[in-house]
Amino acid sequence: MTAAHTAADPDRAAAALETARRVLLTGLVGADAEVAVAACDLAEACGAAVDPGSPETSRVAGPLIARIGGVTAASGELHERADLIVAWFCAPADVLGSLVGAPRADGPTRTTILVGPAGGVGPGGHHRHVFAAAEAAVDLARLVEATIRGVAIDDTACVPATRAAARDVAAAIAAARCVGVVTDWRDDAIGLAAWSTTSLVRAIAHRKPAFEVPLGERDDHAGAVCTWRYGAAGAIEHADRDGGAFRPAEADAVRLLDRGEVDCVVVVGEATAAVAAAIDRAGGELVVVRLPADPAPLRQAAARIRRLSGVRP
Repeated sequence: MTAAHTAADPDRAAAALETARRVLLTGLVGADAEVAVAACDLAEACGAAVDPGSPETSRVAGPLIARIGGVTAASGELHERADLIVAWFCAPADVLGSLVGAPRADGPTRTTILVGPAGGVGPGGHHRHVFAAAEAAVDLARLVEATIRGVAIDDTACVPATRAAARDVAAAIAAARCVGVVTDWRDDAIGLAAWSTTSLVRAIAHRKPAFEVPLGERDDHAGAVCTWRYGAAGAIEHADRDGGAFRPAEADAVRLLDRGEVDCVVVVGEATAAVAAAIDRAGGELVVVRLPADPAPLRQAAARIRRLSGVRP
């Protein structure tokens, strides 16, 4: 069975939300801050759980990453600012070409380092490869960070190949003016790998301009709005500005849907692929309300819910 859908009309959406027992608000991929604010207003009006669907909120180590604080940027910053791009355990095809491309004539002279087990990638006009085994990703990040911070390292306790790779990467970072680190931790369910690069980029940023560009679907504005309203980018169990509980790897959208804990889901704009698949798995008992990434219908739906509930808008 497929989930039941309701039209994107604000009044019909409000009626569906008013009769729901437990609502989840998700979507917001690529939405701007005004849309995210209006979506949170709607979530608060119906007491919904809020999770845009980023991988960060489904990871057990989510609170660790939140405490560090990621230094992220859009991919365009790679072209505008970075003279060193470090592609950290990414598939070369996802980094070379459209994402990195050739250096701009009016941009900084740039070097791209592909770090990881990227077999078959030889040196090119604008890139080189630093080999590291897949299982060494976290150790390598910690060694590079320790080197940057000037922490003493016991070389006898390190795998020689990993230690050599750390020296190579750290030397390139030391010589750069601005560093962009491209990561792809979409399959990192625990979050230790994502934590290690978040910490690494933060360490570099304390010394020179640096930022991380995570690959995958982006909901940066939604994450920022949720953070200042509820204290976290998602996995908010109940939309409440006076105390929205952050439950990573528990109240993220996919887990709520798979456990059957919501009977109505509001998708604002586009859902991530993982959330869309979870909606399909949920079947016909789930009501799906689809609203455009436009603040006006979101505000209309929130205002109607408040009227139906006897609450002043």
